[in-house]
Amino acid sequence: MNDVACALVVSSLLSVLLATIQISIDAKTNDLRSIITSSFIFYILIMVIGNIITTLLSANLIDNNLPAPGSSQTSFLLIGPRWIWYSIFGVFGFEAIIQKVNVTFFDQGVLTIHDWLTKAKKSATAASLEKIVMLNFQDSQSLASKLKDQLDQESIHTFASMQLGFDQYEKIIDSIKGNDKINHEEYLAYVLAEQSPRVVKAKIRAR
Repeated sequence: MNDVACALVVSSLLSVLLATIQISIDAKTNDLRSIITSSFIFYILIMVIGNIITTLLSANLIDNNLPAPGSSQTSFLLIGPRWIWYSIFGVFGFEAIIQKVNVTFFDQGVLTIHDWLTKAKKSATAASLEKIVMLNFQDSQSLASKLKDQLDQESIHTFASMQLGFDQYEKIIDSIKGNDKINHEEYLAYVLAEQSPRVVKAKIRAR
């Protein structure tokens, strides 16, 4: 594999890594399940395409402006394989280049590549936040189901009153009292799983 091909592979991998880090920071999550969405894939696609273009540009600039490998002239850029420098300048020079490139259609400016990237990033972050809510709900439901399966009715009420505090426990019971559609034990287990997941997990493991 030649230097350019190696650089394109590395720049693509760096694109995925940087996109994951950026969305993780913006969405304030470390859960990869919540990061991977269709919007995130689209964001990565834009980054990969952009970084491939700038990597090819950087390879061309380096080859045209620096001495060839093995030349008597020295340059710090010639230290190590050239594909490293192609990919570094391609990926980390991407932001500087895309802010200067404008997409036109029939001589009319449509959007800069930077605008497209910004919109894709916002969309990926929003999708991640939505998925976080959904996953948290599913995780709480799963944890509540496990707790209810392991404790009898009396034990769930006792555990809830101790963990939530008697006042909050009474408020919850009063809020669902008389509603035949709500199972008290299932509801208490869900509240516990949502508010104190670590305690609930510890309780389940202790059984």
